[in-house]
Amino acid sequence: MAGLDLTHIDWGQPWFAGIANRGELLASTGDEPLCDSLNRLLAAGEGGHGARGRMRTASGKPLLFAPQSDLPEGRAYEAHIHQTGRIPTRDNLHDLFNGLMWFAFPQTKARLNAMQARALKKASAAEGRGPLRDAVTIFDENGLVLACSSDELAQALRRFDWRALFVERRTATLMQTEPWAVGHGLLEKLVRPYKAITAHTLIVPVDDSYFRASPQQRRTTIDRLVADWLDNWPFFTARDLCPLPVLGLPGWWPDNTAPGFYDDTEVFRPGRTRQR
Repeated sequence: MAGLDLTHIDWGQPWFAGIANRGELLASTGDEPLCDSLNRLLAAGEGGHGARGRMRTASGKPLLFAPQSDLPEGRAYEAHIHQTGRIPTRDNLHDLFNGLMWFAFPQTKARLNAMQARALKKASAAEGRGPLRDAVTIFDENGLVLACSSDELAQALRRFDWRALFVERRTATLMQTEPWAVGHGLLEKLVRPYKAITAHTLIVPVDDSYFRASPQQRRTTIDRLVADWLDNWPFFTARDLCPLPVLGLPGWWPDNTAPGFYDDTEVFRPGRTRQR
């Protein structure tokens, strides 16, 4: 892709689980604009969602990745996507991961885009962004979804009880939770991982049957559950998201097998006392 080198991306890392297959396809598309490479995936049927096999916005517009110059001067990015289905795309990692998220979690991305467009339509310049737009932006950029079948583990995350979650009940965390990186800014940071990377995490309750499904079925389930939650929780704020240093997740970083990894209070900080 034009000026975009993907050779340093290790698609085998666990945080790329939802997008690795398409990421590897893009890595071999040569020196063409990123929007054209992403549209090749659309044309090949890699999306497979929406009417007539096309991914669509919540407004029903079929998606198409377009050059950044497609965005008219003065028009808000999210409103433009909602109104036209065209996603302005630059040749950089940030927009690469944004595009891949549309393939991996199309219902969630469409819902986040619709929420942004609706908030933009209602907002005045004097009101600023507001808590809903702030939460949607944070989740879209830096979000992680934790599928979780244990209320005890969910409460440990909400309390920032890192030792319970990652040391004392580590095996339970491995068996009863599954993380999905959904924020494209989060994935951009994880190209070159460092210990302090912290995601804003939405805990999604699942039952034990979830873990018996295939990875593709689990990803589709998470996409549907998150989109449904966003549809039914109009009071969404950043307080609904739990900070989680992602390299503490079991299986995500070799150094975290040592219990002392979690003693670093600059990263694994004591928690707040109140969380939804």
